[in-house]
Amino acid sequence: MPYTVTLPVKPYVKRFLEINYGDPVELKCDQKLYNYLRRCLIKPRTTYDNTRYSKFSMFYTDNVNIVISEDDFYRYGWELSRTDIVAFGREIEANAKFFMKNIVSFYCSHMDFSRAVKLFQDKYGFTEDIWQYDSIVKEFQRNGLKFKIDFTIEITEKIEKIILLNLSEKRTVSTQMVNNYAGSKYKHGTVIGIS
Repeated sequence: MPYTVTLPVKPYVKRFLEINYGDPVELKCDQKLYNYLRRCLIKPRTTYDNTRYSKFSMFYTDNVNIVISEDDFYRYGWELSRTDIVAFGREIEANAKFFMKNIVSFYCSHMDFSRAVKLFQDKYGFTEDIWQYDSIVKEFQRNGLKFKIDFTIEITEKIEKIILLNLSEKRTVSTQMVNNYAGSKYKHGTVIGIS
């Protein structure tokens, strides 16, 4: 049985941690985040424990188990102060929201917004009891990525450039035509910048 720290968290924070780092959560692959947690064990901050966060549990309805080393467990303990629980939770919340905004923005590039949000929920397991549709919509509208990419145009242009390069290899079209059309990103027989 691994040594763990049990933290109260919001449901979507728990889900985000578990899809990234497993259950129980193993932060060893994210040394920066593990060091943050470790610092909370080594030097706890209690600034808001008895004031601002005295009733913080109303927001944190789930618990997550995070694996720590045996040495950290015996040397520094397995509990975080309320102030550090909230700070650590906010760090993960910010990551989860940034993840959501990027994925939903990508989906919006080729489908309508409500379908994009529902696909995000379905694909990553953020069911209504974990992260409500309305909460995702509000967060996205407040802080979402504002640009939209038209992938149809992007894909069409890239495919057309590949076709021109292939045609130029067989001398169906001239190298000059490819150069005039594609600019300096493409050379005869070599595609530069297409992944």
